Amino acid sequence: MRHGPRRVLVLGGSGFVGRRLSWHLGRAGWIVRVPTRSRARSRALLVSPDVELVETDVHAAAQLDELLRDCDAAVNLVGILNEPGHRGIAFEHVHTELASKLVQACRRSGVGRLLQMSSLKADADRGASHYLRSKGRAERAIAAESAGAVAFTVFRPSVIFGADDSLLNRFATLLRWLPVLPLACAHARFAPVFVDDVAAAFTTALANPATHGKTYELCGPDIYSLEELVRFVRAQLKLRRAIVPLPAMR
Repeated sequence: MRHGPRRVLVLGGSGFVGRRLSWHLGRAGWIVRVPTRSRARSRALLVSPDVELVETDVHAAAQLDELLRDCDAAVNLVGILNEPGHRGIAFEHVHTELASKLVQACRRSGVGRLLQMSSLKADADRGASHYLRSKGRAERAIAAESAGAVAFTVFRPSVIFGADDSLLNRFATLLRWLPVLPLACAHARFAPVFVDDVAAAFTTALANPATHGKTYELCGPDIYSLEELVRFVRAQLKLRRAIVPLPAMR
């Protein structure tokens, strides 16, 4: 039995969701170990007394074993939205293979708790994109390879928003620079969820046995079209810009 503060490894802890999750976990009494390829790029976390920042490569099995030493739990937030070549190879490497490596490392290290960040509509076989299929295969790998030794919980969030998000801030930048914004997929529907609500769900689940083996969809209370979200951003910026929905591709 381990003594002292509870320690959790958070892969992807230096990212948008990871920074907020580290704050929530610290408030809940956890010591948060965050791996990074560059301490300089993750220096914002250095000021937190609850965060251990480790420069390493999370794809190396030996490094994962070392990162999990003295840990009570692990969280995987690692994800990419785009890849060069659009063949699914990078998605498979970053999402599916890393999830498999992590659950195997948890078994070797005796870490019995794992939280996995997936995505709404993730499906290993019928996902609408390489991204969603690779996320679904990651879920499948964790379920298959935990072998009863690792209690896992999967979260499938909708679009996550917050001060440093990639979606709304990307449109804010475009609106500042373009007098007319052509908008593809203007009628796509989203139920945006606040980043702190996502972080709170992870933190609560970490110590709750009732969540073991469960999958949770994280969505906000309201549904918006992409055009409505972009118009909201435009209003917050107090800009006069034309937003032109593009016809659907056939």
